[in-house]
Amino acid sequence: MTEAAGAARAVAAILRHAAAERDGLVSVRTDGDELVVASPGETSLLMARLPLPGDGLDGSFAPPTGHPPPDAEALSLSAARTGLAVQLGRRRLTLRRIADGAVEVEWVWPATTPAVEAVVSRDRLLEALPAGEGRITFVGADRQLLLQAGRGESRVPLKNRTRRRKDIGTAVAFDELRRLVEAAGADVTIELADLRPLTIVSGSVRGVVVRGMPMRWQGQAAAATKTADPPPAPSAKSAPKRRDAAAERAAERAARKREAERLAAARARDVKQAQQALGRAVVQLDAASEALAKLDDADLSARADQLRAALRDLMARCGDAR
Repeated sequence: MTEAAGAARAVAAILRHAAAERDGLVSVRTDGDELVVASPGETSLLMARLPLPGDGLDGSFAPPTGHPPPDAEALSLSAARTGLAVQLGRRRLTLRRIADGAVEVEWVWPATTPAVEAVVSRDRLLEALPAGEGRITFVGADRQLLLQAGRGESRVPLKNRTRRRKDIGTAVAFDELRRLVEAAGADVTIELADLRPLTIVSGSVRGVVVRGMPMRWQGQAAAATKTADPPPAPSAKSAPKRRDAAAERAAERAARKREAERLAAARARDVKQAQQALGRAVVQLDAASEALAKLDDADLSARADQLRAALRDLMARCGDAR
């Protein structure tokens, strides 16, 4: 697969991922010489870093109404009158702009390193993935991934050698995982660890599947607030020597408005930082709850549930604090 075809596959999968979400959107952000295209969902994130020019493309966009082609050989992104034009092979899709700013997505990537990195064939994995929810397990003795849903199971052989021999796994929604894997290249790495969400990596494509409370993304609901620049001061020749009372009152109102906007922006930053910290705590607590469930200790599980309820309340209060 060529680099252009790989980029087209990744973006098409990101568009499908966004369309499948309840309040889905496509985030586009320029980062140096790369363009970060992402779909932040309630329980999963899919993103890709593409070596494409992105001047004037930053923003958040509604998913397309049409179905993106899965096998396009070329990709181009350009500004359109109403938003973003995505050319996938011969198919052109227009994404309506819904916010000027991109959604911050990097914070959700786990800080801890995975215990095992299992490299498998993308096509073999897609064929083996069941529907619904189940469990994915790295079987160290057989160097395989075990996929279990209900009473059924399937196995996918690894393409790499790992030092780890002890089994490790996690519960997963296979439908969510499928949407992430569809963006990958020929090989995809499944990353697993205790107290860490499941992640996938394939070249420039990265994905995360979390469990528990839905994630809330900064900038997803509306455009970032823009603070208007103050009007330029009049020249000395044209300005009157003395400002009348009406002009002075207007200047005072403008100053109060700018100060209120400054305070609102500072409060929004504080709320965002609090939400990001709580989001990371939720991810870790969900993983910890799963580990505690294995101990069969009702008291520990009940305390974990209380902590999760407290975090939900804090997240709700942060949302109300906007």
